[in-house]
Amino acid sequence: MDDVAVATRAIEGDQQAWAEIYDARADHLYDYCYAMVRNRQEAADVLHDAFVTAAAKIGQLRDPSKLRPWLYAICRTEALAAIRRRAREASAAEVPEMTDTSSGSDAHRKYTESELRELVVAAANGLEERDRAVLFLHLRGGLEGRELATALGVSAHHATVMLSRVREQVRRSLTALLVGRTGRGDCADLEALLRGWDGTLSPLIRKRVARHVDRCEVCGERRERMVSPLALLSAVPLVPAPEDLRQRTLDDIRLVSSHQRLGGYRQTRGRAAAAAAAIIAVLATGLALLLTPDEPDPTETRTAAGVRADAR
Repeated sequence: MDDVAVATRAIEGDQQAWAEIYDARADHLYDYCYAMVRNRQEAADVLHDAFVTAAAKIGQLRDPSKLRPWLYAICRTEALAAIRRRAREASAAEVPEMTDTSSGSDAHRKYTESELRELVVAAANGLEERDRAVLFLHLRGGLEGRELATALGVSAHHATVMLSRVREQVRRSLTALLVGRTGRGDCADLEALLRGWDGTLSPLIRKRVARHVDRCEVCGERRERMVSPLALLSAVPLVPAPEDLRQRTLDDIRLVSSHQRLGGYRQTRGRAAAAAAAIIAVLATGLALLLTPDEPDPTETRTAAGVRADAR
């Protein structure tokens, strides 16, 4: 899709342009939304609201070539709002973060790659909101450099620094999780360190396991043989947008666009009416001045009276 051409058409009010944008971008945008909120219905709502918001604000897109990161930026904002809204509505007991409820005996079994991938995804969901947004914009959205900066609303340099920091944090944290879940049977020290561990990857556990892996030859070798946690996250299959979301979203975009056109017409009429009222006020003032009889000058009145008195 030619982003510049289709974005320009959307700015000019071409409704078909939005159908083309949706068809080209919706699946990847939905995948990002789902990675953020981890709920399919909520992700659908986030994507719907993001597209409607984009349609309402398309006139603010000054550079049509930035359509893709601009859409991701709106999805990011909507997703973070949904996460915060959910956090306000739910009790802490209803939002378990990065918790593995498997039995202790599972710590010694072999994991398939898909199971490791699920562990990594679950752990990544426990990152701070901003870090998770950076990570998934890069890994799921494929954004980097200036596109990532546009989506985050920061400079390109700042975006690069943020991504580098998050990648390193994720690498160490998730590697600690994977080694902790798969390496306890080969390392007595790791087993002792994690005895009684409930599976929650808390900051303290992350630091302890990461330090242990750095110092332990056995766990260090396991880390080197392991598939990269970032590679596992990147390999998660794309989650496409629900089929029934398309028509609902495009219908609401048309509704928003028609309201905008009517709103602009009403606003123009309002300004014209105000201008006409001002002109009428000026004309009325001028007419009043023309029709009002001149008051005699007090000086002239007194002078005329004096002349008449002298004459008498």
